[in-house]
Amino acid sequence: MSLLYAKEITISVGAGQHWKEKREPQFAVWLEDSDGNFIRTLYVTERASHKSWIMSPKEGRPESLPVWYHASKHESSKTKKHDDKKAQLDAVTSATPKGGIIFNAEIEDKEYIIKAEFNTSFDYNDFYTKKNSGVNDQPSVIYSAKIPADFNNESDEIKLSFEGCGSIDGSDGTIHLYVSKLTTATEIVKLIDIKGVKSLHRYIPAGDILCHH
Repeated sequence: MSLLYAKEITISVGAGQHWKEKREPQFAVWLEDSDGNFIRTLYVTERASHKSWIMSPKEGRPESLPVWYHASKHESSKTKKHDDKKAQLDAVTSATPKGGIIFNAEIEDKEYIIKAEFNTSFDYNDFYTKKNSGVNDQPSVIYSAKIPADFNNESDEIKLSFEGCGSIDGSDGTIHLYVSKLTTATEIVKLIDIKGVKSLHRYIPAGDILCHH
């Protein structure tokens, strides 16, 4: 048995004025290491995870959450391949909440980058029209923050900052900075907040993966 020190954090996503247009947004929250390498998904909405889009093309809708799809190299959770990864993803998949959401996650005592991506379909504006953006309309919006290795005090708090938007057609996982034409997309959420909860000291068999939702 090996001793693994971990801590629990609480992630709060506050619904903004335009959380829902015709329907609630799809979104994902995930961790990367300090070099930008994907670690694991902490939360993802069911439709995005299962790629269960209505009348979608064969490739699904990669434009819905392009940064998360590319970072996680996501495959549909319907596939029978990579059962361990599928099980881990299913464990953090949930129906899209009607409003904001609060959930807990366990992380190790390491420095992380946490990212969150949101997208609402049919939120057209004068620039992103049905003609030039299909059903995606305004592209996804991405928020991020650094979680320091010593983040474990219950009084600690971190707010994610707006970083940019995703690819309009889902062709890449780059966070783009051409955001001047965004309108309601920047008001899907009003706050994404992380708070420390408590430190955890658990004996876990060597080689096991800590993945709790």
